[in-house]
Amino acid sequence: MKNYILPAVLILIGTGTAFATQKEKSSSENLAVRQGYIFNSLTNQWDRSVMCQEEDAPICTVDGTVTGAQVFGTSGPQVDHPETANLELYKIN
Repeated sequence: MKNYILPAVLILIGTGTAFATQKEKSSSENLAVRQGYIFNSLTNQWDRSVMCQEEDAPICTVDGTVTGAQVFGTSGPQVDHPETANLELYKIN
């Protein structure tokens, strides 16, 4: 009976570690940092700006103040000038 206790404990620790790691991966995906874009009315295209995140926080602006120009993100890949940027982003904490 004693020969089975150590392997059983090791299996339980391994299982717990696997679940904890998976939970950490999924929660870090929610905090993903994304490229922010602002619309340049002179060139009529979206230009890269500051990095922001998708989590609920203060709205992401160019200069980090409440009165600054709001920064938006895209649901597609990061490019220099996307066709549209309509994803609301938030300031990185």
